[in-house]
Amino acid sequence: MGIRQTLLGLVSTVALASGAARAEIASPVDVRVDRIGGTLVISASARLAADRATAWSVLTDYAHYREFIPGVRTSRVVARRGRTVLVEQSNELSLWLLRLPIRVTYEIDEYPPVRLTSRALAPAFPPLESTFRLDGSGAGIRLHYEGHIGAGMPMIDRAEQRALEETALRGFEALATEIERRSAAAAPN
Repeated sequence: MGIRQTLLGLVSTVALASGAARAEIASPVDVRVDRIGGTLVISASARLAADRATAWSVLTDYAHYREFIPGVRTSRVVARRGRTVLVEQSNELSLWLLRLPIRVTYEIDEYPPVRLTSRALAPAFPPLESTFRLDGSGAGIRLHYEGHIGAGMPMIDRAEQRALEETALRGFEALATEIERRSAAAAPN
C-alpha cells in the first residue's frame, strides 16, 4: 500500500470515522481541510443542543467509542496517569472500496470540562495532534475539533482533500449526534 492510502487511513482515524451514513444533528457542521506549510489541518465546529457536562462525558467515554463512532472496532483505556490517558483503538477504515485494519494508541491530555488534546502514537505515520474544545454553557455549547498531520505527507489533490473533508465530517457528526442524544435522554420530560 502506498503512502497516499496510508495517509488517508490515518486522517480517517484522526477524524474518528470511516464510510458510514451521515448522522443527524440539530445544527450544521462546518468542516475544513487546509494545508498550512507542510501540515494538513482539519477543523470542524458545531453548535449543539447539549450541556457541557454531557458533552464532556461523551468525549471521555473512550471505552464506548465503538458504539457510536463509525469504523471504531475496539477502544479501551490502557493507562491513566494524572490527566493523561492512553487509549488503544483498532479501526476499520474505508478507503473507497478497500477496508483496512489499523491500530493506534492515543495519548490524551484531559483538561475538564473544556478540552482534550491528543497525540497519535503510530510509528509508521506522520506526527498527528488533535484538540477537542467545548465553548459555552447551559443547554447550548459549541464543539470544536482541530487535527494537525505533520510533515512527511505527500501532496493531496482536490479529490483526496474532498474525501478527507467527508470522512472528517462523518466522524465529527457521529460524535456530535451522540452528545445531543445523551443530552436529550437526560433532560426531564
